[in-house]
Amino acid sequence: MLLMTLVLTLAATTADPVPAPPATPAPKCLAAEYRQFDFWIGQWDVVNTKDGTSAGSSLIEKLYAGCVIRENWSEPGFSGGSLNLYDEREKRWHQTWTDSQGSWREFAGGLVDGKMVLVWKHPSAKERGVTVQERMIFTPNPDGSVRQYSDESKDGKTWVERYDYTYKRHTP
Repeated sequence: MLLMTLVLTLAATTADPVPAPPATPAPKCLAAEYRQFDFWIGQWDVVNTKDGTSAGSSLIEKLYAGCVIRENWSEPGFSGGSLNLYDEREKRWHQTWTDSQGSWREFAGGLVDGKMVLVWKHPSAKERGVTVQERMIFTPNPDGSVRQYSDESKDGKTWVERYDYTYKRHTP
């Protein structure tokens, strides 16, 4: 019995101590810039701004420890989504869009006069040697809705409307 007690005592004193839990990493994405696009977060019924007809629905969520805003868009026969992130190194927002038709777009920009303005520059699919700019302007409205207006330009001066939507809070 004495031998057993000695063995157990020796084992207890030479065993590796229980490791401390890893330190909690410092929170990221706390700067005010990460909140600039929060007005878009929510569950939305989306309508054509001009005539009020349904354009689709969207769920916009803040995810990944508050660092990313994810969009989930759907309308009959089509769906897509985006990941949106503020890049502290570049001091601007990025949005990567993909959808059920295999499209991909990469927008960048930032807050301008209280509106989120994102632009994607890419080669024209119709005109060789021409660069097209697609712009999206997200405007928070006083009633809590959000307007998403999109246009495009070949020269950066003349813009042609692509669409004009209003996001209205979904009511079940």
